[in-house]
Amino acid sequence: MTADDDPELHRIVRFWDARAREDAVRYSVPGGTAIGDDAFRAAGEAVLDALERDLGWSAQGAGRVLDLGCGAGRLTGALADVADEVVAVDASSRMIEAARTRLGELPDVSWQTTDVGDLVRLPDDVADAALCIGVLPHLPTAKHVAAAIAEFGRVLQSGGAVAFDVRSGVAPLRLPGEDDLPPHVTGHPLWSGVVVDLETVAAVAHQSGLVVERIEGSGTARSLVLARREER
Repeated sequence: MTADDDPELHRIVRFWDARAREDAVRYSVPGGTAIGDDAFRAAGEAVLDALERDLGWSAQGAGRVLDLGCGAGRLTGALADVADEVVAVDASSRMIEAARTRLGELPDVSWQTTDVGDLVRLPDDVADAALCIGVLPHLPTAKHVAAAIAEFGRVLQSGGAVAFDVRSGVAPLRLPGEDDLPPHVTGHPLWSGVVVDLETVAAVAHQSGLVVERIEGSGTARSLVLARREER
């Protein structure tokens, strides 16, 4: 389902285009309004380290990795340091523009503008691994979350792993450094997103050929999920 078919997806694109115009880095890195290039790269590396430590997900030595909802590229550069190739995807062309400006032209990174729930430009079985952090917690309905998870299963190769987060609790959707975000953003329904049941997430993953191997932070605003593509 594309933005042309779903007015809600069109609203999502407009919302994140507006955030990119406002300050792309601020909405990609907690507390990142005035962050320098070194700190920006370090922030991405810290996330990858935490995902490996807390969830068991790593892109080290992977062939092609998808950075789904890349935003201003916080994770893209860090992924490019450890994987052979990175495909960075975002619904907002303005976010991708900001990411490319920030990171420069990296030889093993390609960029695509498409909704995470409909990766129409990516064929089946295209990636060894995928990462989707800070995206699903902002989606407005469980239908959109389910569509995104289904796409994870479609684009991953057999045995490929995806790490993503979902909003499974009603606590404020906030990370350290996000306390100063403006009310017109934090009060917006396309920021607060939908709360989803983790059993439903696991069921949708199973229907999409994914096995949920680990969940961290059950019942929180940002529950981390590790899922792996079953053998086809």
